[in-house]
Amino acid sequence: MTTKREMPVRALAPWFGAGRMIAPLVGRELAGCKWVGVPFAGGMSEIAEIDARSIAVNDLHRHVMNMAMVVAVDASGMARALSRVPFHPDALKFAQAKCLEMERGGWDFGELAHSAEFNWAVNYFICCWMGRSHKAGGADEFNGGISTRWNANGGDSNTRYRSALRGLVEWGRIMRRCSFTCLDAFEFLEKCPDTKETGIYCDPPWLILGDKYTHKFSESGHQRLAARLAEFKHARVVLRHGDNPLIEELYREDRGWTWLRSEGRTQTNEAKDESLILNGPSRADGGMFQ
Repeated sequence: MTTKREMPVRALAPWFGAGRMIAPLVGRELAGCKWVGVPFAGGMSEIAEIDARSIAVNDLHRHVMNMAMVVAVDASGMARALSRVPFHPDALKFAQAKCLEMERGGWDFGELAHSAEFNWAVNYFICCWMGRSHKAGGADEFNGGISTRWNANGGDSNTRYRSALRGLVEWGRIMRRCSFTCLDAFEFLEKCPDTKETGIYCDPPWLILGDKYTHKFSESGHQRLAARLAEFKHARVVLRHGDNPLIEELYREDRGWTWLRSEGRTQTNEAKDESLILNGPSRADGGMFQ
């Protein structure tokens, strides 16, 4: 497991609605699991905190999954290539155009050469970290401009980009522990074993806020997910979501679910309520989550 002190940035991609602040608690609640399945990978900040022998990482978002796979095998090469890219609006526009070109051309990984996968990952990294923060995963992630700061207030976008670049080698070590799939979440869950050594971490697109994602998740999807997760009798299940009446009804405490309520931050750094929902007692030891 990698601690956040060792990481220049705390996510592989600056995902919309990412769980950076709650990630350490996710790791503690999955303590003891030897195999962990993650059906909604997103920006993957939680994966850095999961201490399991094997981690299966899944998402329908092909851009971020390709980047994760390339980072796993050639993070140093990506860092070298990116270090030669100027922090400039034209570089961002070129990368956005290339990623959109990949979408129009289809997703046949079997037909891609290594160089194509590598270049795609480099371009997506530029889109994520050179553009405005927390647009990754959203329906509008390829139409934003570069974030240039014109005063000394707050952080600098170029500094954020360079920090993400420096973190690639460490992210490579994290990603090398993982296997990757691009399946529907329910198809992925069908493959997860229901054993005491299994952990399942679910961070699906939230209700209402999740409408901004490329891959949305409807109310019926959440109802189906709750029913499927309830079928796991031995595996450790951890789910993240913000406050919502339907979610509270689907994961009622009198049905055996445990709620750990916390406070996260929105993309504009405003406080937001969020929770981890567990299919058993908390494994966290002390602190505000007891």
